[in-house]
Amino acid sequence: MATIWIIHRDEGGRTALARGVDSAIVVLGAPGDDLFHSAGAPDAVVLGLAGDFEAELEFVHRVSPRLRGCPWILVPEPASVDEMRRLFDTLPYQIVPFPPQPRALRRALRAALQGRPADSLSRRLRRDQLAARFGLWLGDIDAPELLRALDPGLARVPLLIRGEPGTGRGLLARYVHAFGGPPDRAGSGTLIQVPCRGAVAAGSLLAPLRAAAADAAYSIWLEDVDTLAPRLQQQVRDWVEFGPPEGALRAPLVRWFATAGEEFASASASDWSGDHELEPGLAYALSGLTVCIPPLRERSGAIERLAVNAALRWSTAHDQTFRHLSEDCIQALRDHPWPGNLAELEAVVAQTLASTGADPVRAIHLRFSGGGGAPAEPGENEPAREIAPARPATATIEPPPEPLEPAPASGSPKSESVPDRGAAPSGEAWRRLVGAVAHEIRNPLVSIRTFVELLPERLDDPEFREGFARTVGDDVRRIEQVVTQLQEMTGDAPAEAKPVDVAALLETLLDEQRNQIRARHLLVLRELDRDAPHAMGDPDSLRSAFAGLLERALALVPERGDLYIASRHHESGLRGGPSLRVLLRYSASASEAAPDARSAPIPELSPSAAALEFSLAEATVRSQGGTLTLDTSDPRESVVVIDLPAPRA
Repeated sequence: MATIWIIHRDEGGRTALARGVDSAIVVLGAPGDDLFHSAGAPDAVVLGLAGDFEAELEFVHRVSPRLRGCPWILVPEPASVDEMRRLFDTLPYQIVPFPPQPRALRRALRAALQGRPADSLSRRLRRDQLAARFGLWLGDIDAPELLRALDPGLARVPLLIRGEPGTGRGLLARYVHAFGGPPDRAGSGTLIQVPCRGAVAAGSLLAPLRAAAADAAYSIWLEDVDTLAPRLQQQVRDWVEFGPPEGALRAPLVRWFATAGEEFASASASDWSGDHELEPGLAYALSGLTVCIPPLRERSGAIERLAVNAALRWSTAHDQTFRHLSEDCIQALRDHPWPGNLAELEAVVAQTLASTGADPVRAIHLRFSGGGGAPAEPGENEPAREIAPARPATATIEPPPEPLEPAPASGSPKSESVPDRGAAPSGEAWRRLVGAVAHEIRNPLVSIRTFVELLPERLDDPEFREGFARTVGDDVRRIEQVVTQLQEMTGDAPAEAKPVDVAALLETLLDEQRNQIRARHLLVLRELDRDAPHAMGDPDSLRSAFAGLLERALALVPERGDLYIASRHHESGLRGGPSLRVLLRYSASASEAAPDARSAPIPELSPSAAALEFSLAEATVRSQGGTLTLDTSDPRESVVVIDLPAPRA
């Protein structure tokens, strides 16, 4: 038989609440009664709220640590519900208004005593898929700390997961959330993913926490926490040690996960540089348990198993017969350095199987990303890493293959895979553009809103006022820039197409960025077609599109990184007519002078990264009758390819 605690200040209130309970052992009392110190743990608590809530708050504060997982039913006056929500913000509860209808209270108690509902079929399927993927990716790793992370007795200990991007850090966080913790709560609760890369204000980190629905337990995953600025890392350390700020989360059980890169040799406070490293205090707060995932290049014995399983999953997903991998194919996979780790391996297998029907698949069929030939690295004696022509044949820009499509019926026009000039972006392109605009505007609005909320209580703080003026000013300028870009793209009707010297345009845009290129020691290699440099389009629109792409690419390339830009005229490259292809490729440097850049991921210039410049450029290029494609399958490199109509050379 269930045991129910019923608490109310007034005897009449307790009696009214007891009428809604049947078939249970009931313990009645006031919030300050000593009997609740010695009473056995209840199956549910019914707490009536009255007055200023002070006695009830003190009661919850006193007993809730030993009642974790116990359901609560709060019974407030209807007029005080908002105040109740603010004050009892960490308690998982149901609400029944006072005075309660006995039937309503009985329904609430039955729901509370039923406990966690059975998992749905979709949830069970996701858990099975997660377990299978974990077993495949990480099942062979000998990590004693991983077993401890799954220990029910350590279900509240923070977990820090270190490793290179693509090694399965996020997979491990999801697995521990799903299968760690006490048996009655494993997999329950909510996993909140907090992306830290690119965050500039605490408000953007708190937004996912504030948006989460009320739950009894949370796992908070700080993704790429080592990329945060020092001041934000220090704020996060306070959240881990003392709990999130008021109003950000409501749960009695919180577990912190964090993913970060490999640990640097020096992690002391005196040596801390703050550049993609964990602030020592935050590292200490998170490192109750630490699991380090080795890179794929140190797991060469697992590559054959991983590749075969990836091929089997791809074949099954696409209803194709499984194709074997030859010995020379497996050896080529073992010899590859895998900077993108497991994620790159799966991408290579998928791209290879999609591009060939061979069985067995041999080494010559493998489609490694970036196989088009990277620009050569300058020698040590070269004076500066600034704009220089590319060496001959560092990369070739081949015309796109003719589309494989059936011949049109007699008298019917041939279908076109490329839109005519002036065509509006497709539905998918519009969705990407809208998503990018929403992202670019929402981020500054989050920080503005956060500052505004803090303004009344921090108005007298001169440091806060200075930060308010600087941050909000930058955010407002960014919103104005986004609006201006949209107006420039949509303000006028499409102009008449004219020949545009793209080579000269790109040279001018690169020259405008020369100071930034020199300051960050970037290597910009160019191979521009000057014999037939023209594309057909609106000069202003094309300038805006290329300027946005170049500006974003240069901003994302790490210091001492590489940017390669080329153009080539093709007589039958676009819809069977002449085209000018422009290729923009940027990557981290392979320079021996910057060894840390080898293992550091670079951001993607892609719709998934909400790059507004990409979406605007795509819309502009399509309106000029061209195409824009993007390849980010290699985590170390992003490639943008633009094909524009061109006059005949």
